[in-house]
Amino acid sequence: RTRTRMKASCTYVENSRGHTVGRAGRMTPAIYVHLAAAAIVAHAARRAGPIGARTLASSATRLPRSAAQLRAAADSTDSGGGHSVGAQPEVSAEEKAAQQRFMEHQKTAARLSAAVEARSLVQYSTGYAVISTLASQPQLAGYPGGGVVGFAPNGEGLPLFFFSTMSGHTQDLLKSPKASLTVTASGFAGAADARVNLVGDIERVPDEHVQAAREAYLATHKDAFWIDFGDFSAFQMTSLKGVRFVGGFARAADITPDEFLGAKPDPILAFSAPIAGHMNDDHSDSTVAMIGHYVGLDVEGAQITSVDSLGMTVKVQRGSSSFKLRLPFPRPAESRKDVKDLIVEMTRASAAGAPSG
Repeated sequence: RTRTRMKASCTYVENSRGHTVGRAGRMTPAIYVHLAAAAIVAHAARRAGPIGARTLASSATRLPRSAAQLRAAADSTDSGGGHSVGAQPEVSAEEKAAQQRFMEHQKTAARLSAAVEARSLVQYSTGYAVISTLASQPQLAGYPGGGVVGFAPNGEGLPLFFFSTMSGHTQDLLKSPKASLTVTASGFAGAADARVNLVGDIERVPDEHVQAAREAYLATHKDAFWIDFGDFSAFQMTSLKGVRFVGGFARAADITPDEFLGAKPDPILAFSAPIAGHMNDDHSDSTVAMIGHYVGLDVEGAQITSVDSLGMTVKVQRGSSSFKLRLPFPRPAESRKDVKDLIVEMTRASAAGAPSG
């Protein structure tokens, strides 16, 4: 049994003992599709039952080489003492066709750019993140120190803070402004969910800009009365050096500072949670039907994880396999009403079996 995990710009394939048995380079949307298709292959294999020494190699030929290489790496034995996967049954022609339709659809499925998604994540986060600073204590010289802090984005998406002079990270920043902030998506529950790491310099806000920083911070943290205490000072990331974004399983990107600062938050993501919650609570069967109609994949369960102006990201259940896929809108949404109208339109088309266009 194997699993894939993503670290920075690489994907690692691990065996059941946690040993790395293969590695691929930077993940692209296409490779993400291949990996999801591989999960479908595995699901079909489990349902088919063992048939001797025949393997999934025949179905792997239907996947582009990157995915086949990942699976081949997973089947090898690593130097750390892991074990190989062994024989697996063949996948039916019908299942192969379903995989191919799924891959082709997902390759061109509309999605936000990495810069827009990262900028939106910062804008609509919980307002709390993990800060990493260079330790100021002599005995920890050269080592990073971490902490959970409140923050608020300014107009460009750069984080603002109010720190107490007694905090360790404040002392670190006064000695060296080099720092990073790791922000996770609202509802973050694990490696399949989005996060972004902002790397740059964090410095005190000049006196003439403190009031504007105060207003921005209170817009996110309405009960933060303590920011007016005498030992609290305003800080801001003043120089963005780099942005590391991970949108979920097999979706990583290095975003330039100019790309991040030039991106605008997606307006639909601002109310993604209530829309997704309503659909998941009351209309999950409609989501399943839309995936069958528009994506061409039969699934047993579907939970919308996010909604943006270009479509929906959905976590689906197919037998014992679970993965995320993209369900685009027929056209971009510009308002909450647009989203409602589009979902109704897609639901009706799915129920009627009309051509998906």
